[in-house]
Amino acid sequence: MVKLDTNKIMKGSPPPREYQVTLENWRKYPYNVWAFTNVRSIIPTSPIMFDPKKRIDVIKKLVDLNDIKISHNNTEKKLEDILVDCNTDSFLVMHKGKLVFEFFNNFTTYETPHIIFSISKSLTSLLTGILVDKKLIDVNITVSKILPETIGTAYEDATIRNVLDMNVASNFIEDYSGKAEIFQRYRSSTGWDIPSNNDVKNLSGLHEFLSTIPKSTDLHGNKYHYCSPHSDLLGWIIERVSGEKYSKIMSALLFKPSGITNHADVTLDRFGATRSAGGISISPYDLLLISEMVRNNGTNKNGQIVPENWIDDIKKYKDNSSYLNQDKLERFPHGNYRSKWYQTGFDENEFCAIGIHGQNIWINPKKELTIIRMSSASDPINIKTEELMFSVFKEIGNALV
Repeated sequence: MVKLDTNKIMKGSPPPREYQVTLENWRKYPYNVWAFTNVRSIIPTSPIMFDPKKRIDVIKKLVDLNDIKISHNNTEKKLEDILVDCNTDSFLVMHKGKLVFEFFNNFTTYETPHIIFSISKSLTSLLTGILVDKKLIDVNITVSKILPETIGTAYEDATIRNVLDMNVASNFIEDYSGKAEIFQRYRSSTGWDIPSNNDVKNLSGLHEFLSTIPKSTDLHGNKYHYCSPHSDLLGWIIERVSGEKYSKIMSALLFKPSGITNHADVTLDRFGATRSAGGISISPYDLLLISEMVRNNGTNKNGQIVPENWIDDIKKYKDNSSYLNQDKLERFPHGNYRSKWYQTGFDENEFCAIGIHGQNIWINPKKELTIIRMSSASDPINIKTEELMFSVFKEIGNALV
C-alpha cells in the first residue's frame, strides 16, 4: 500500500504522480483522501446552487473538547486521537444552535466540498417530503405508474414508501467488495467505475440499469434489504414528477432555504442521470446547516423548509418489524429505518444518517445536539468504527450538558 505523505499535497491542488487519482482507484486509500474532496475533478457533476440572500451564518462559541476521554470497550482515548485514528476529515459539534467544536484535517476546511455518499439518500428523502407536501408525490403509489420503464422489474408493483424504507423485494446485492456482478454493473452504470470488460462503447446508463432490477420471491414491505439503487430511482421519480433536474429542484427547495453558503454538486452518469443515492458533495458547514434544520423539525430562520410531519415520522415511526427482519442485523439492533434515516433505538431517541467511508449526521433532540463527521476511511463499512463513533457522540453529549 502506498503511504500518503500529506505534506506533498496542498489543499485543492492535483496530487503528485505517485498519488494520481483515477476512476479506478478514487475510493481506495490513500487516493480517497484527496479524491473525496475533489470528486468534481474525477466524475461529471451537476451543481447544486446556493442563494446569497438566504445564506445563514454559523454562530460559533468554540470550546476545547479534544481532551474529552472516550470510554469504549474497556479502553479510553482522547477525542482528538480517535478522530485522527479514524481518518476523520472534518468533525463539527453544534449545541443549542451554536458551533462549539470543529476539527479539520489537512485537506478540508469549513467550505471544502466533501462527498457524503449515502447521506445523499437522507437528503433526497427530505426533498421527497417537500414534494409530498406539495402533492407532487404520493408515497402509496406504485413506482411503475410514474416510471413505466420499470414494468417487469422489482419496482413494478413496489410503492414509493417501499423505496423510501428499503423494503422493496429485489434480488440486488449491495456488495462493496465489488465481487457481485450485479453490483459491478450498477457502479459502472453510475459512472463511478470503469466497466470490468472495458466495453465503454456499450456501457449502459443508470436509468437503463434501474430498469433491470430483478424481483425476489419475497413480499414488498416484509424485509429490510439495503439497496442503493432504490435511492437513485427516487431521484429519477423526483425528476419525472417535477419536470426539473434533480440538482435544480434540490437547490430550490432544500439547499437554498437551508442557508448553505457554497455550491454543492452531485455526480452524473455518462448520459446525465443523477446519482441521488450517494453522489452529493457538500461543505461541512453547509451539511451542518441542513442537519440543524432537521433537528429543529424542518425549520430555520428562512421558514419551514421540510414539513414537520415528515421529520416527526422519521424520528418516531414505531413499526420496525421490517427493519428487524433483515439477513444480518448489526447496526442498531433495537432501531429502525424510516425514509432513509436511522432511528438508533438508543435511550435518548437519537436519529442519524450514515454514509460509507465514515460519513455521519448525528442528531440528539433531547440534548439539542447536532454532530457532523466526514471521513476518508479505508473501509467502506466498519461496524467496530461505527460503534466507537456512537460512543464518541454519546460522551460529547454528556460533556455538554
